[in-house]
Amino acid sequence: MIARARIFLLVSFVAGIAIVATEFPLGQLLRQHAAVAQATSQLTELQAENRSLASEVSSLHQPSTVARIAHQDYGLVAKGQRSVVVLPSPSKSGSSAGPLGSISVPKSDLVPTDSIVSSTPAAASAPAKGEGFWARLLQRFEFWKATP
Repeated sequence: MIARARIFLLVSFVAGIAIVATEFPLGQLLRQHAAVAQATSQLTELQAENRSLASEVSSLHQPSTVARIAHQDYGLVAKGQRSVVVLPSPSKSGSSAGPLGSISVPKSDLVPTDSIVSSTPAAASAPAKGEGFWARLLQRFEFWKATP
């Protein structure tokens, strides 16, 4: 009788394991666990990027940062300042003094402003009488024109 009870207990234990194994979606649970881990990793990366972008946005509210970007990226200068480009001069022996020493750069390509490119600085900075706003504005954008 004890042997029958042990056999019955063993069979019921195996049947219980079989029922749990077939009804419990272990594979799906493992796939979801991997998906959660991947989503958590992606969330951490996005939060770090979000913090970086937030600090960049806060720095863009400072006038010094805006002025630095305008000068470095677009060549703009503050009102009253003058932009000057200094190139190395060729040496006396005829060899180039630097990377641009042997290259002939047209004066119009050096600095795109009327006051430095023109031969008479006073004429370039003073608007002619009778010129309207749009004519002066278009004159400021003359550097976009291709010069021969």
